[in-house]
Amino acid sequence: MVILGEIVMKIPSKIFRFSSSACALIGGVLLASNISLSPYGFIFLAFSSGQMLLASLQDRDMELITYSASLFIFVDCLGVYRWILS
Repeated sequence: MVILGEIVMKIPSKIFRFSSSACALIGGVLLASNISLSPYGFIFLAFSSGQMLLASLQDRDMELITYSASLFIFVDCLGVYRWILS
């Protein structure tokens, strides 16, 4: 597990930020399209918040850490539970 953490922390935060934006766009489009696959948009939004959290941890940006962690825990996890797991 420690090895995985070391590998993740070596990935530049720019890559996490770009990938986070792409996942947020895909997730938002899926949710807004209101099709049968729309609930899976929450998975992309959860990936987006998780990647934003990793990038903010690397940059030691406390405001963004708080924002992305709360967004991930309260919104994305609730959406995944409510629309996919239940």
